[in-house]
Amino acid sequence: QASGSIFLFGSGFGYPLFEILLHKMPHTLVVVFEQDLFLFKAMLHYFDLEPILKSGKFILLVGDSQYFNAAFSELFFSIIFFSCTYPAFSFTPAAQRNFKERYMPIYGFVLTQLSYLTFYIGNDHLDNLIGLCNLIANAGAVVRNPYISCLKDRYKNTPAFIVANGPSLDKNIEQLKRIDGRGLIISVESAIVPLIKKGIRPDILTIIERSEKTFTYHLENRNFPDDMALLCLAMVDKKVFPSFKGAKIPIFRKGEAMNEWINQSLGDGSKIDAGANVSHLAAELASYLGANPIVFVGQDYAYGPEGATHSRDAAYYEQTGKATRSFVESLPVVYVEGNDGTQIPTNQIWKDFKLGLEMKILAHPGTLFLNATEGGAKINGTITMPLADVIETYCIQKISCRVNQIVEESLRNISMPQRAECLKKLIKSAEKQSALFHGYVQDTIRGKLDCKRMVNLSQSENVSHEILDEIHRKNLHVFDTFLRNGLCRHFTQQWFFIYYYLLNRLGAIDTPEKVTENFKIQYNTFQYMNIVNQSLCIHLENAVDSLQELLRDLENEIKRCDTLECN
Repeated sequence: QASGSIFLFGSGFGYPLFEILLHKMPHTLVVVFEQDLFLFKAMLHYFDLEPILKSGKFILLVGDSQYFNAAFSELFFSIIFFSCTYPAFSFTPAAQRNFKERYMPIYGFVLTQLSYLTFYIGNDHLDNLIGLCNLIANAGAVVRNPYISCLKDRYKNTPAFIVANGPSLDKNIEQLKRIDGRGLIISVESAIVPLIKKGIRPDILTIIERSEKTFTYHLENRNFPDDMALLCLAMVDKKVFPSFKGAKIPIFRKGEAMNEWINQSLGDGSKIDAGANVSHLAAELASYLGANPIVFVGQDYAYGPEGATHSRDAAYYEQTGKATRSFVESLPVVYVEGNDGTQIPTNQIWKDFKLGLEMKILAHPGTLFLNATEGGAKINGTITMPLADVIETYCIQKISCRVNQIVEESLRNISMPQRAECLKKLIKSAEKQSALFHGYVQDTIRGKLDCKRMVNLSQSENVSHEILDEIHRKNLHVFDTFLRNGLCRHFTQQWFFIYYYLLNRLGAIDTPEKVTENFKIQYNTFQYMNIVNQSLCIHLENAVDSLQELLRDLENEIKRCDTLECN
């Protein structure tokens, strides 16, 4: 009864569902996994499930994990998932007794997904603010460059080689020269230095990290080939785009509220599901371009011989990257299965990144994924193959047009007056959001005062339970309002997971002590919301000023162009 969510394996022909509905807490979410499609169909035929479905607290997922993988991920990114803290896992008697071996893969899938999706939530409020500031600072790059949609399916069935920066890259990096324009080479940010040192010209450099270190380590004071395109997230450090002189496209991140918000005004709706690691972004980018097969090179996700963390030519072995390498070397060691079948050392961060990549692979069943790393961790969903054999087998035909040429051609077709109108739309939206967050600040102040009053009231002898219940429900309504604003949810989701965990752990609020503790938890939540919302007000106001300045510059550029055309 104290659980915020129940993950139930097996439907038991409906009987257990009605028992759970009868005894569970009103707010408890029940996620039911029924592996047998025929049993589920029969249950729908013979039972009236209307009371269960009308409760709004039951989610039914049917079949094996391959059928509901997308739905489960969608659940995670919805408001509903906040209820899934402090969960309980249970098998129906029939599933436990007769079909447990069928449900164990689903059980493992759920635990794995929960682990990864929790990891995917993000770091903290500061990290989110850095992303917002970078997005606003890079608005000029978005306005002045093509959208990623110009490359959609332009490289259908072309082999794409995603080059990461693992220790195994040193074994076969020279082999990449043999591709010779008969496949795409996509370099992740940290692999670009080793590739350039070896005289290898990638078609694409892609970047996901928003910190300044990415610029300092991999781009500052470095020369890149003129025919290499920069395709990276629009929220990378603000120094990245100005420092790169070649063709470039800022990419909006799919499923992230900040990116979705700006994309609605400034973009054309095109976006990439970037995942949590640059190799995730590279894999999705290759798929977006239509590439097949997609080949991983240097994708170790593990330590190399003598504890090596990266390719020996990487920036991490230069003085500038020493701190990052030291951090990676200090992480506790865990073990995973290697491509050679043995257990090899890695760390939990890399293990989670590997899991994320495997989920990306699972989402593209029509694409062939090859692992040509020749070392490192086994990546499920890939076929292991030496890089030389991959090149020999799949690099048959020359690519007719390099990526940078398509980007440059699209650049000439941009209508700056249209982009200026998009920018005006974003400014109006930012002003509206700023005003909205000002209102949220006032809500948090009132919420704190109410909670403080209720803590005192709950400890008095003449307590009014009606008032306590009224304020509790009022606070829940305010929290729900915050969560339904995607931008607010993005900046507060870490704390709301904590709040719902503490609330669910508290269980039924059926004693005076629990009533007091409940309002203390709500008070702390309002306190955190107050800080976050105030900071967002300030940053959104600053964003409006920055965007208005960009608009003035853009309008002046348009006037100068019109004058030159008239002359």
